[in-house]
Amino acid sequence: MATFVTRAQWGARAPREVSGTITPEQGGVVVHHVDAVRVAEADHTACAAQVRAIQNFHMDSNGWSDIAYSHLACVHGSLFEGRGENVRTAAQGTTQGNDDWYAVCALTGGTSGDYDVITPALIDAIRYGVNRLRVSGGAAPAITGHRDHHSTGCPGNLYAHVVSGAVNPGGGPLPYPGVSFRQPPAFVHASVATWQYRMNSAHGYALNVDGQYGQGSDAACRSFQSRNGLTVDGVVGPATWGAAFA
Repeated sequence: MATFVTRAQWGARAPREVSGTITPEQGGVVVHHVDAVRVAEADHTACAAQVRAIQNFHMDSNGWSDIAYSHLACVHGSLFEGRGENVRTAAQGTTQGNDDWYAVCALTGGTSGDYDVITPALIDAIRYGVNRLRVSGGAAPAITGHRDHHSTGCPGNLYAHVVSGAVNPGGGPLPYPGVSFRQPPAFVHASVATWQYRMNSAHGYALNVDGQYGQGSDAACRSFQSRNGLTVDGVVGPATWGAAFA
């Protein structure tokens, strides 16, 4: 079980303002990392200072009201309280992303070939953060990566753990996000991008991973449904989602 570190325990500054105007039941939780260079602290005693530095940068350099994330997870298995449950984030890069989605940031970074070690303790801490945001914050079941919301490589090598369902508190495949994809018109949701990535990486399709469920995604869905003995209706509902992530 991950260790929860409160704001008081890691020495957080008071936020300039707190917004509770959010609708996380329409989104879920987004997984982030810190940077495209390795940042994980070898000594756990340095992690609280790292979180303080992130808060200072977000408040003093970016001009934000507080640290951007709902929670932050370290490789040693601690979950640091960020803005917390029922508070709007500043992490997703879009207005809708910040309105509908919480954010859990791993204190890791790097490139695909030179990334911090993704420890079991880190995965456990992320799961704990997701679970808190679901149980106490009303988050929908969807889990996405920052790259599904904004043009970025974040969360780096952690993204594979998102798509595999490794960060899902309940275990098993990535959970159905609670919304069905259909068109026309093109349905837009961050979980569409997660599904598109999975269709490409696991099932051999070549979809544009843009979070928009348009004609190309509909055609791929129907092809996939036909291959797997599902009802061919072009709708990514629970059965089609489950087959894609099985």
